[in-house]
Amino acid sequence: MGLSVISVGIGIFGSSYLLFNKTKQLQTLLDEKVGGQVIEAIGYLGGALQLGAVMAVSRGWLANTSTTYHGLSLIGSSGLLTTAFYHGAMAPTLVNVIWMGMNVLGIMENTTNTQALGLLTDKIPIQIQGNPDLA
Repeated sequence: MGLSVISVGIGIFGSSYLLFNKTKQLQTLLDEKVGGQVIEAIGYLGGALQLGAVMAVSRGWLANTSTTYHGLSLIGSSGLLTTAFYHGAMAPTLVNVIWMGMNVLGIMENTTNTQALGLLTDKIPIQIQGNPDLA
């Protein structure tokens, strides 16, 4: 467990460093190579995948520890990250980098995002009251 947490933490730090220190160059590259309309479409598709993953868990179609859930959420977060970064929205960019890290850790450790966040921040995972199947 420790090595995967450290690996994901380094990945989050490294990608954040790259994004924030090379912002203008990366935005220009995205604009030239991909184009604004494609970036927008990637963002909308990412949002739909993210919402679909959360809806599938809330409806009981997927377990919140399943690789399918984490995979859909990871791809959705990637799309949301791309469009947020393209528009210079750094707070949502950082949130999506962290969310992606939680999903990678969830895939590696077969854990929930809440537990993964606890592992990444070295804190006790938040205890969710209510349905024990969703905690």
